[in-house]
Amino acid sequence: MLWVIFALLLAATLATILFPLWRTPGAVPARAAYDLAVFRNQLAEVDADVERGLVLPDQAEGARLEIQRRMLAAGPGNAPSDNPRARKAAAVVISIILPLGAGLLYAAYGNPRLPGEPYAYRLRHEPAVILAHTADRLSAQLSTDPSAAGYLRLAELYSQGHDFDHAEEAFRRAIALGADTASSWAGLGEAIVLTSGGAVAPDALDAFARALELDRREPRARFYAGMAEAQIGNVRNAVAIWRDLEDDSRSDEPWLPLLREEIAAAARLGKFNPAAVPPTPASAAALRDAVTAMNKAMER
Repeated sequence: MLWVIFALLLAATLATILFPLWRTPGAVPARAAYDLAVFRNQLAEVDADVERGLVLPDQAEGARLEIQRRMLAAGPGNAPSDNPRARKAAAVVISIILPLGAGLLYAAYGNPRLPGEPYAYRLRHEPAVILAHTADRLSAQLSTDPSAAGYLRLAELYSQGHDFDHAEEAFRRAIALGADTASSWAGLGEAIVLTSGGAVAPDALDAFARALELDRREPRARFYAGMAEAQIGNVRNAVAIWRDLEDDSRSDEPWLPLLREEIAAAARLGKFNPAAVPPTPASAAALRDAVTAMNKAMER
């Protein structure tokens, strides 16, 4: 049954493409005759305008020449020539290439036994769909029964699904409901950074500064404090902060390889040995100063 449907679809497609090529065109002469009639009427109107004194003879002569030029261009002799053999040859080529190309494409990628994936199936097997559905359900629940813990969970779901705009909003709601913790503020700062394409903006620095005020060991706040230094060209300061974070981290931390890559990249950019840079803790006060400086720079 499936192959019958495919054959019918192919036949319909070929008929749609080939019919204009096989039929004898008749519209061009009719169009040319219509255009010539219009131009003749325009010539008559020019002559009438001259008789009524509305147009000077010199102007009328120029108008006649232009209309006559258009008549010559629209004449049957200038209509696109029709070549029946070329049209039929094109039809034959299309009727061969189209089925052959479709068959080769289906042979490479098609599979008639491939099961369908309706929403219910994807909801059970595709992580992205599961995440989005879970986040939607939790968001609906929180709209009637808000809680800090619920919004933190929602922010986590949005972050896992790379929906950082909504993650930022969820973190803000959680903090407003009492989740005034270093982890919440660091999560908010990270969501702001990822929403802005990786730029550590003043809002993000504010969040990281608050996280460090609550817990000076908060790893995300320390990492992005170094990132902020690197983005304004202070790569040595960035390496100092990152080295302090590296020394203070367990060897099995999943983000440690990324941290080391950033240290190496910053050191290459600054052309110095990272081991020669003494570790320096990230400072909430320094972040606050950076926010003040950024805001003043934007006000100018």
